Amino acid sequence: MSLKHDSAKKLRKEKNKWKVSTPEEYEEREDTFIKEKLLSKEPTITGQVRITAGKAKNFLLDIPKTTRPMTDRMKVKIFDVLREDIFDKTVLDLYAGTGSFALEALSRGAKDATLIDASKNAERILQNNVTKTGFLPQTEIVKMKAYEYLNKAVKNNYEFDVIFMDPPYKLYNTKKTFKMKEIINLATKLLPGVKNPKTKKFKGVLIIKHPRRYPIERLELPDITKATSYNFGLNTISFYIVKC
Repeated sequence: MSLKHDSAKKLRKEKNKWKVSTPEEYEEREDTFIKEKLLSKEPTITGQVRITAGKAKNFLLDIPKTTRPMTDRMKVKIFDVLREDIFDKTVLDLYAGTGSFALEALSRGAKDATLIDASKNAERILQNNVTKTGFLPQTEIVKMKAYEYLNKAVKNNYEFDVIFMDPPYKLYNTKKTFKMKEIINLATKLLPGVKNPKTKKFKGVLIIKHPRRYPIERLELPDITKATSYNFGLNTISFYIVKC
């Protein structure tokens, strides 16, 4: 057995011994565990995450290596907030990974979903997850960097009602916030209420998973305003709506 594999095995054993009293404490321990596991350079991080409600409830989704999907608590909270606003809506899932958000949305009644991820490994797993949950006719999987896709989407006048983004931690550089600002502002141009400020229909929502300590409030986002946010250990889920 290699030292790298042995190190990762010890981390897993340590995780099984955790004694925590609150979900928040577990989230924090889980963040630390994932970082240590990545540093151990174990070649793959395997596992599954489930769909929590709707037509595909309890279907298990495979997780691409080095990807940390949303927890059940995060997803349940997001869709408790959205409620009927997900029904018959078009969804864009940026940095899709497992496709967990998009497939959860489809399971709960979304009209269709576009999943964006640049990873070849993620593309294969996304195809498998979409196929086994039965949502292949309602999905489009695009192997492309999120920034490149957003530029293309804006140029081609695409529109999405609900946009979710869970960028990798490396993009949350507190000294180079212009990168996230540009990506978020590009994404907002795809929301119905930004494209047509006079629309009386659903104006759209942008949901961002980000580190709790990331200064997202400092970003200049002229078209949207934060509606609410929820903390989960070291992470936060923030909801943005179109400014009136």
